[in-house]
Amino acid sequence: MDSKKKKAIIWSVVAVVLLLAVAGLVWFMVENPDSIPTGNDGGIDEITYQTPQTNVFTTEPESTTPAPEITTEKPTTEVESYVEQFMAEANTYSQTVEVTTTPAGEKPFFHIVTDGTVTDDNSLEGLDGALKTVGQVILAAGFRYDKEQRIFYSETQSWQRNFGFTPIYDAAAAFTGMYYDTMRIKFNYENLDWMFQIWKGRYGITTGAEMGVYHKDPGTDANFYVCAEDEERITMSFALYKGDELFMTRGPEPHWWLTGFKLFEMISPKDLTLHATFFMEDAGMADALENSLEDLGFKKGINYQRLGLTMTIIWR
Repeated sequence: MDSKKKKAIIWSVVAVVLLLAVAGLVWFMVENPDSIPTGNDGGIDEITYQTPQTNVFTTEPESTTPAPEITTEKPTTEVESYVEQFMAEANTYSQTVEVTTTPAGEKPFFHIVTDGTVTDDNSLEGLDGALKTVGQVILAAGFRYDKEQRIFYSETQSWQRNFGFTPIYDAAAAFTGMYYDTMRIKFNYENLDWMFQIWKGRYGITTGAEMGVYHKDPGTDANFYVCAEDEERITMSFALYKGDELFMTRGPEPHWWLTGFKLFEMISPKDLTLHATFFMEDAGMADALENSLEDLGFKKGINYQRLGLTMTIIWR
């Protein structure tokens, strides 16, 4: 047998072994969902999260900053009016914590949200050369462009909605050049197992954040959730900070997958702080979400703040 045939046989054997190894890994992850990591760069999940022992929003004892009054009554108006109420309360709360006792560089607990509008004519205004070329590829993949913030984001009716969510997506992310942290918050409400998930970090040659809303029927495959339908969307917003600098904002708007990504920014997830806000539709769902946060070890006034039906999580 000549050397060429020997090499061909050897490479064929190697290819078969690698194929079997990959297939075995996928089978193992599907059959053992608990073995799938929640974050691929030191991510925080619902099992390992440990709350900080000090209040990261003020140097004074927690009791020195009065907590906003909490109500569990659903507003008589629509959720859009509740967003306006949140913004007014956020401004008031910001003035409360931004006093001389607050260390320089500290941020108010609630971010100041925008009005939910974006300037997205998709002209890629402000991008030139390689940035514009890559931007055209991202637009072709179904995203839109906000020229004011120079960020790309997903629409409600995006094609990704057809594929639901499985932890395998996160497990495979590192192999596609994505290095982010992610957190999953699970609770049962009205005979559905809900999962709210948030992400922050690097996505290839972009940096950004995501908020997702998913659910499944109790007792069904623990690995797979479907994306929230139009009538199940949650009004959401987020502010992403790079150190003490506001990096981008999104929302508030009803969505199942609120995202924002900035090109040619490669920032470690550990250098990003995400303020993720959910505007819940009713008190029952807000209570279920808060109970889940507390079960994970979150502390009110340190890791999250609730104002009526509004829940803001700060994730450093």
